Amino acid sequence: MIAPSDTAIISGRMIKRSWLVILTGILLLVMVCVVPAPAADPGTCQTCGMIWKDTCVPFERNNETAYEQEMLSAYGLIAANLTPVPDLSNKSWSEAFLEMHTLLRERYAFSSWKSVDWDGLYTTWSPEIADAERTGDKAAYYRALRGYLFSIPDGHVNIMAADDFGAKYADIGGGYGFAVSRLDSGKVIVSYVANGSTADTAGIRPGDEVLAWNGNNIMDAINATSYIWSPKKPSTEEGILLQKQRFLTRAPVGTPVSITVSNNAMIPSRTLEFTAYDDGYESLTKTTTFLGKQVNDVGVAHSWTDIKPQISNDTVTSRTLPGGYTYIAIYEESYEVYQPFKDAMLAAIAHKTPGIVLDLRFNGGGDDNIASCFAGWFVDTPVFYEYTTRYDPGSRRFTIVSEAWTQPRPNAYHGPVAVLVSPYTLSSGEGVPMVFANTGTGTIISWYGTNGAFGMISPQALMPLGQVLFFPDGASLDMNGVIQVDSDMDLAGGVAPRIRVPVNEDTVLRSMAGEDVQLTYALDWLARQNEPPVTPTQQAPSGAEIVVIALGISGLVAGSRRWR
Repeated sequence: MIAPSDTAIISGRMIKRSWLVILTGILLLVMVCVVPAPAADPGTCQTCGMIWKDTCVPFERNNETAYEQEMLSAYGLIAANLTPVPDLSNKSWSEAFLEMHTLLRERYAFSSWKSVDWDGLYTTWSPEIADAERTGDKAAYYRALRGYLFSIPDGHVNIMAADDFGAKYADIGGGYGFAVSRLDSGKVIVSYVANGSTADTAGIRPGDEVLAWNGNNIMDAINATSYIWSPKKPSTEEGILLQKQRFLTRAPVGTPVSITVSNNAMIPSRTLEFTAYDDGYESLTKTTTFLGKQVNDVGVAHSWTDIKPQISNDTVTSRTLPGGYTYIAIYEESYEVYQPFKDAMLAAIAHKTPGIVLDLRFNGGGDDNIASCFAGWFVDTPVFYEYTTRYDPGSRRFTIVSEAWTQPRPNAYHGPVAVLVSPYTLSSGEGVPMVFANTGTGTIISWYGTNGAFGMISPQALMPLGQVLFFPDGASLDMNGVIQVDSDMDLAGGVAPRIRVPVNEDTVLRSMAGEDVQLTYALDWLARQNEPPVTPTQQAPSGAEIVVIALGISGLVAGSRRWR
């Protein structure tokens, strides 16, 4: 369920493959708008081609081939209607764009949920595609495609391309030697200044407040900033705002800017001018601390393959933290991830860890069932996970094709669990936080919520210039048949932290100095969960209380004597 990613889809589940294989052997899966009655027990779905009463079973038996057959069986009711992925690669750019638009309009799973204005989108972007075609400008064509797709607030609606034809560098290759962050208070501060830059020599310092940008109010400038080069497309209001503030300080090399800053209330504000220079995307690298570390997430050739190695080369990372707590990071949900996760859990349980930090901040998703299974290691009772839906080209409607339940593992962990997430927690990576939020298991502790893109994604068209269009043609529904996790027309969605780490001058500057502030908050929370309970102590009676008690006893004794 990742977009765009180094994966192929078998029945809508993401299985690790070379991205070239994505173009072959793909089933387009889909949905009927019939909503089932709420399920009381596993296995009540009458329209499902497959029901997973316990999503851990396929991974415990360690037979991936059998599991793939089960996934294919989920689409038995619509299998005869499935069609090949349309190949639009040999069409003109305008023709391909129109067919892509028509395909999205027909098969996109969240048109109503997000109130997508399809007519408006085509009216806005088709002239730009036509202009690019007229001049043969590949960069302009690719930029327009991204602009169109980013107008749909869904991290799963995207294009995968081997080449951006220089468009990204032309748009955002320049920086000004500093970055900004918006605080919870609404104040915008300088969060980073490059040593030796013109901003540095001009006296700009971390913590300075930015008041205006090119004469405009700073928040107006941020809100007007394009974020189409975000490597992980945001789906929620807070995710979009995060990317806009990151890209505010990016521009074509040579672009001038004037900013108004103030370093404290005692010194008047001043307006300074800078010119964008090629900094190797440094200001963007310095603002990825929401991932727990600084990562070059934009200045890479292929975001779907080149970011992950900067985080870890493992599928699962596990280590012991100060205090004996266990840290487990999961980066994707693919079949081979289950065993290292299980090993990490068994080791944590065997060592009687007093708490677990589950880091999902760079989890790009994959297979929903394994995410559901992961959650089973922490819950006490069976939990309904989802109904999945797919578009049926035959009926031109949507149908529910599968049902999944999270069952408690027999050796589940029941101690405190702190979960770290970010806007890069995407797709099935949002599944474990969803179960935790729905059941009250553990506590999500982060700056931001998850991405808010939880639909069933697959390649939908081969486009000109070797590009592949992805979008979800199915949704995840809760027990009542309502779309879950995916952001809505108000850009609300994803899974929000139960404890929000404050974004203030202190936490921003600490993170820029290299501290994983969110992890610090998670460890502080775990420590509080392990403090011995405070029991009230019996207070010694005062002198006056002793007198009253004595008089009362004397009265009782006197009374007893009278009744003898």
